[in-house]
Amino acid sequence: MQLAKIVGNVVSSCAHKSVEGHALFLCQPIDEFGRECGDIVAAVSPFGGGLGSTVVLSADGAATRGYVGDPKSPLRMSITAVVDEIGFAADDKDKKGGSL
Repeated sequence: MQLAKIVGNVVSSCAHKSVEGHALFLCQPIDEFGRECGDIVAAVSPFGGGLGSTVVLSADGAATRGYVGDPKSPLRMSITAVVDEIGFAADDKDKKGGSL
């Protein structure tokens, strides 16, 4: 699992049949403080989401293929949650939680 920000959406006039009817977003992986870490990836989302939303990504291709209902789908990444807030334990004074 990886935190990410939605930075764009994907519009395609021709795609694998498993993509049809599903929202695809461009997601920038981030760390727990909202700093970019890694390359932008495309992910399918059953939850929707909008530009700037913080989300949790999963690279579990089997789960993604199950979601789109196609065991041969090339999709791998999926959004598993839309994050409202990230917090840390009260005794960890070096980290600050809050909304991303």
